[in-house]
Amino acid sequence: MGLHEQFPAYGGRGPGDLRLGLALGSLATVVMAMRVYVRLRVNKFGTTALIWSLMAWMFTAITQILGIISVLHGLGNHITIVTKTGELHNFLLFTWITVFFFNLAIPTGKVAVAAFLIEMNGQSNPKIRRSLIILAVANIILNIPQVLMVWFQCTPVDALWDPLRQSHCDHRKSVYYTYFVGAVAAFSDFYLAIIPINMLMPLRIDRKLKWGLSFLMGCGIFAGVAAIVRTWAAKFILSDDSSYGVGVLFRWGEIEEWVVLITMSIPPVWPLFRPFTHKFIKSTSSRSQPRNYQQPYGTSAPGDRASLAPPPLVTTTISISSSKEPTPTSVPVGASSDSVSKYSDDHQEVPYNVLSDKNMEAAWVQLSDLEKNPYPQ
Repeated sequence: MGLHEQFPAYGGRGPGDLRLGLALGSLATVVMAMRVYVRLRVNKFGTTALIWSLMAWMFTAITQILGIISVLHGLGNHITIVTKTGELHNFLLFTWITVFFFNLAIPTGKVAVAAFLIEMNGQSNPKIRRSLIILAVANIILNIPQVLMVWFQCTPVDALWDPLRQSHCDHRKSVYYTYFVGAVAAFSDFYLAIIPINMLMPLRIDRKLKWGLSFLMGCGIFAGVAAIVRTWAAKFILSDDSSYGVGVLFRWGEIEEWVVLITMSIPPVWPLFRPFTHKFIKSTSSRSQPRNYQQPYGTSAPGDRASLAPPPLVTTTISISSSKEPTPTSVPVGASSDSVSKYSDDHQEVPYNVLSDKNMEAAWVQLSDLEKNPYPQ
């Protein structure tokens, strides 16, 4: 027996919403599991952000499960079919419970991303740190009324899912406030996608690696686009064919939720992909053309050494912490590392953690820079 026979109100936009949600949810769950593994077995960075991420995943998973039940009872199908099959009561009940958990999941995901970026930034940029804290607090405070409004649209409350007492409900205030918090959510997604790019661009690391990390961490822009469409679709709650129109809202809402979880979980699992990218970065560096000098370094007489130009220097190295031991405070010259190029015996490197607090035991990204760079690339 198929779903259409077992659940006669199932149809319309519902099947597409269901398949999309299950696909994105499965991917997000796999990435979250990898993130937990990295935290437990690889390094100790990102505990606070991981806790918030797990909370966001829990609320989103509950939203998705309830959304599937709502789809089976008519969400995404035309209201005439839902009414004809006698599923209007179940449709209203499960849809509004889904909306309640959705309103919990959205701000929690934003706070989780902000927490990760705060830990990544550490104390290196106080302005960015303050802006992320303000954004996280604003998302929590502004969404509290949105969560409560679900249960105060009707008098009494149980009229919310009673088809015969829908005249006792007024959804306009909730929808109008959704426009406001939806705009805040979209702005938050765009800001959280741009900030890590702003943090990575000034760093002198391999160009392809820089752009790759920037792209992965900037994919939150897609969540911002989904937030805009989802906010626009809130108007369908007030339409005559609400069950069909809300299918649009549900689809873009689940895209927004899962994309936030996926994009913010990819950077922390970087250590698992480090062996695959190391050869790529190394080969990229080896193909770079060295500068031409009149004489090879070190081939002249000892007295003429000062007159020769020094060899080209690579001013930065990048490595991803993959051990539970504290990050070393110095790198001996000639030591094995994930350096993208060799460096000279005449210049000592002084490593420092740009993207984490100096007191942390392990850094997500450790960057090394020369104290002086007389020959910048």
